Amino acid sequence: MTARAHAIEDLRDGWTLARTELRAQLRRLRSDRRRLLATVVGVLGFGAFLGLSFVPGSIAFGDEFGEAVPLGTAGLALWAVTLAVAYFGAASGFNQSQVGTVAALARTSIPPRAVSLGRIVTQTVRATWFIVPVGALLLGGVAVGGGPLVAGAVLLAVLPPMVVGLFVGRVVGTVARYGNERLQISMWVKALLLLGVMGAIFLGTQVLLDARYETGTQFAVGALVPGTPLQSYAAVVFAPFGTTTGPFGVVVTGLLLAAIPLGVVIALKLETYLLVSDLGSDASTTGHVEESYGVPRVFDASPTVRVGWRYLVRTRRDPRMLAHLTPILFGAFGLAGSAFQDPGLVLTIGPGATVVAGAVLAGSAYCLNPMGDDRDQLPLLLTSTRSVDVVLRGRMVAGGALGTVVALGIGTPLAVVEHDPGYVFGQSLLAVVLIVASVGIAVGLGAIAPKFERNEYMNVERAHPSQWASLGFFFGGTIVAVIGFALLAVTLSGEYLLPVALGWLLYVSVLALASWGGYRYAVQRFDAFTLDDI
Repeated sequence: MTARAHAIEDLRDGWTLARTELRAQLRRLRSDRRRLLATVVGVLGFGAFLGLSFVPGSIAFGDEFGEAVPLGTAGLALWAVTLAVAYFGAASGFNQSQVGTVAALARTSIPPRAVSLGRIVTQTVRATWFIVPVGALLLGGVAVGGGPLVAGAVLLAVLPPMVVGLFVGRVVGTVARYGNERLQISMWVKALLLLGVMGAIFLGTQVLLDARYETGTQFAVGALVPGTPLQSYAAVVFAPFGTTTGPFGVVVTGLLLAAIPLGVVIALKLETYLLVSDLGSDASTTGHVEESYGVPRVFDASPTVRVGWRYLVRTRRDPRMLAHLTPILFGAFGLAGSAFQDPGLVLTIGPGATVVAGAVLAGSAYCLNPMGDDRDQLPLLLTSTRSVDVVLRGRMVAGGALGTVVALGIGTPLAVVEHDPGYVFGQSLLAVVLIVASVGIAVGLGAIAPKFERNEYMNVERAHPSQWASLGFFFGGTIVAVIGFALLAVTLSGEYLLPVALGWLLYVSVLALASWGGYRYAVQRFDAFTLDDI
């Protein structure tokens, strides 16, 4: 069989695998109404939030075509889209999960290159399909401002950088995964390296943006990238609208078009190598436990706190238990960006922010999917114990310990620098109230929608918490904390003492009732579980 025939057969097999996998995923999604509703709400919410936020700008962008093509804005928009898609490509390349439940059959029945092709198509669709409503809204805004021809030209201009960004990101993610599998170092070292790289990228972006704003060229990327390659590329694409095409733009256009097949070939070769090398097995990622940890005296008071200590030890040995907290990390980078621009915020809003972060961390670390996270131990747990209450309380203790380190260990010293003793004392008490309430409410939310199915997220395959529970807890917990700080501010002002006292009584009572109710509901729900339920 010729090389061309092999390539055609690989394309056919890869497409069949991708189509089958996507149909299976869609069928599973449609069969679970709760997951379907969560997905629809998430996509529409994401699309509405981002799309509607930039629709006025897209309308103005299209309207500018009537006078002169806004190449500066076009270059900046193309860079933003390319980097965003590259991120999704890198995430899909790093999270190269197996192909459904037929991985062994697929890998032995069709060539490895076809498996890689099918996996690339499947994961690309999964990683980028929710961008469609955002793109539709933005293109609709451009069409409103400049007409359908302008919108079509913008779509034509965006597609090549998007595809290049997708495959460049995919290659970067694949290489990062390979390095992650090959590095025989502690997982905590890997985690710190990842945080360092993300922080460096974020701070570098802030420095470049600051330099751009200082030059006064708010919508130009000349201060960011010498030669403005994507502006020159945009001039080529928008030539029918009167832009001047230069040789640099033609070169950039040719390089972009040539990079598309090159990126596909490189991605296929790298991922096929990873596939046949069988990297990512348990043996390559689990590591060795070289030390044991005794129970400190403070965690030796009862079986509950001893269980909490063991969860902390498990996290010390395998930080992947906290992989679902990545969105909180992105939120922390956002706050760090504000502090980078105005360092004074570290002492003004920093103490309150750490209290909120500690409360959210306390509940979300171990309580949002308690039994799903312990699925491997559930048969023994359900058949050998009278109740799961000790395990649930142990998880609450472990989460509360982490939250206390952040809220009191960091927040209180920060508050001492800028605020008076009364505020520091009040903030510390509020932190304790929020942490205690947080763990009980979180374990109740985790009992409403437990997740026992193992999924891969951030290269970690485990039973991650429900998105409903995670997002609801994060945003709801933030609102509750803001109300507490508002009550604290009014209390320290010395006014409205009786209404404030009643407000505190109602606030604490509602939180105590919600926390206790969440814990009791979780105990009753999980105690009623049988082996058939998991």
